[in-house]
Amino acid sequence: MRTPLQAVLEFGATQGWCDRPAFAPISIKVKPKKFLRPEEATRLVENAAPHLQPLFVFLLGTGCRMSEALDLEWRDVDLWGKRAVVWQKQGRQRHVDLPPVVIKWLKTIEWRDGHVFRPVKITRKGPDVGERYHDSGRQYGGQIKSGWSGACRRAGLPGRIREWIPKGGKKPKEWFVPDYTPHALRHTWASWHYCVHRDIIKLQTEGDWSDIKTVLIYAKLMPEAYKEQIEEWWRIGPAVGNCP
Repeated sequence: MRTPLQAVLEFGATQGWCDRPAFAPISIKVKPKKFLRPEEATRLVENAAPHLQPLFVFLLGTGCRMSEALDLEWRDVDLWGKRAVVWQKQGRQRHVDLPPVVIKWLKTIEWRDGHVFRPVKITRKGPDVGERYHDSGRQYGGQIKSGWSGACRRAGLPGRIREWIPKGGKKPKEWFVPDYTPHALRHTWASWHYCVHRDIIKLQTEGDWSDIKTVLIYAKLMPEAYKEQIEEWWRIGPAVGNCP
């Protein structure tokens, strides 16, 4: 209600019908941006479904947006050159360097054509691999909602249980709502990057942000004690499943 009222009074003031209104600033509570420490990132990957493990490692190792990762195709991945090309909505491309841990995990993926990261359903006949995740117009995150929730819960990451009774049902159902969202992996990469390099311009360039102000929203200051852990994570990462 305040916005239209303020607009009307501002217009009246410019017409000389009344004095210019004085409104107190609206206080907006800013939620702190969350990031994972190396040990938490390891637990997340260890407790993720096998087809999501390479995706999580890719996001933590490159800082790519979820949309960039889910749109990535093998033709744009150079494992030998340790680089990938990701595409923006506007058709703009950018080159992303792949650290050793990402190379290692990408090599565990069985298929080598089409989209790199694909949905997998477990059926009685075995895993059913889809062609690609649903294209939601670059609004990504919901495609892995179930897998993300389960991985965070099994990893012991913070969250809450939501309970409800389905329409027409009697038995309550529950869903784990993590405090972290998949986008927190980009915040994590940015915070790790700054902890290792202490170079805000390098971070802005490699993270593909348009201005420093946005970079400061993503990157949080971590104790320098984590530097060696982060460097080791980008080299080796978690050893689990198909990845030794």
